[in-house]
Amino acid sequence: MLPILALFLATVLGGWVNTVDLRGRVVDDFTDEGIINASLTHGTRVVGTDVSGNFEFPNLPRQSRMRVDANAFLRTSVPTTQEEVRMKPTSWTALIVEAGAPDKHIQKADIRQGDTVLATSNEGINTIVSPHPGKDAKVLVCAEGYESKEVVVHGVLQTVELTRGGTGCPPLPSPSPLLPSPSPSGSPAASPSPSPTPSPTP
Repeated sequence: MLPILALFLATVLGGWVNTVDLRGRVVDDFTDEGIINASLTHGTRVVGTDVSGNFEFPNLPRQSRMRVDANAFLRTSVPTTQEEVRMKPTSWTALIVEAGAPDKHIQKADIRQGDTVLATSNEGINTIVSPHPGKDAKVLVCAEGYESKEVVVHGVLQTVELTRGGTGCPPLPSPSPLLPSPSPSGSPAASPSPSPTPSPTP
């Protein structure tokens, strides 16, 4: 009986020591907010996060890793003992609507960062900017017949309301005229010398 009992205890205690019931949270690395519907995968097992980014993943091997995926975020891999998983955004989606009329989506609205047009809204509901403009980045959202609005990018999905009136989008700078490329030495290239005229044979 003793060998059987020893084997049983070793199996049970070994399972306790070598596995973990993980409870943690998946968060946006830019905002520290929880990510809803992120999926954590280990082998064939998958669990998801709740509205606050929290998850529970029982009976994981300690010396292992799991994959974490979420829409609009870069896939990552973390140890099965890591309680906080931070994910970097890959894109930002804007829902551009008229102020006071949330069902009216504005078409041909520009999303600009400086003099660069990141995206222009079309007939679709959402306008996706990829790559993500950056943590706490400021963008200008503008459209003909509406007041321009500066927006601080927050998260990966954001509703932007524009008010009717105003002058629309400010003009973009004209492209600079192309200048002739200098020669490698920095001085004008010398004209090729004319070939010498052969002397007449006697």
